Amino acid sequence: MTAQPLFPQQRSVYLCRALRQSGDTKKRPVVVVSLDARNQYSSTVLVVPFSSDVEGSKENPCRVIVAVGEGGLEKSSVAMCDVITSIEKRYLEQGPYGQLGSDTFAQIQTAIQMSIGLF
Repeated sequence: MTAQPLFPQQRSVYLCRALRQSGDTKKRPVVVVSLDARNQYSSTVLVVPFSSDVEGSKENPCRVIVAVGEGGLEKSSVAMCDVITSIEKRYLEQGPYGQLGSDTFAQIQTAIQMSIGLF
């Protein structure tokens, strides 16, 4: 049995407290996108929140649809890569539920680049 790391890992999915700085009022799943070297030593992590509004995000190039079950998600969701944010690790309330696959995570990284103008 492999020991769990003592810090949140890149690609891991957690349930997060409401992200009030983005106007959120409910807990939602997030994926950790910051590098593990940063995650180990910082009190914060960079995350991308998920939404269940898949239909409303299909045309947005800064959003990535993630299939049910991937990363432990209970329903098909959309990674809102234009809402990337830094949160304190203590806001990660439950998890990790799993990890996103490398192909899906690469799509998320590309969408983040597009959202900040690096593409």
